[in-house]
Amino acid sequence: KLLILMITAAMLQLTENHAMSQPNCDVVKVAEDYVRTHLSFIRIANRHWSSLVEGDVWTVRLELPDGHLGFVPEIGVDPRTCQVVSAKVWQ
Repeated sequence: KLLILMITAAMLQLTENHAMSQPNCDVVKVAEDYVRTHLSFIRIANRHWSSLVEGDVWTVRLELPDGHLGFVPEIGVDPRTCQVVSAKVWQ
């Protein structure tokens, strides 16, 4: 529910900036697909994503449970094209 709330807030902010986002752009699904395809060494099952709007890019980051170590992908998605525009892996 928190993720839906954050995505809704991001969409409202983009609307105010007059950016035309794709109506069916699911940034979390785009990020998950990218990680499965390009970063297959990272397990994403049963983990939560957080999102943040930075300018014209939605940044989606996979969260690790408290006390866990591992790789954390951070995927930047342009909501206007629904395409990945950046990808980082934090450790």
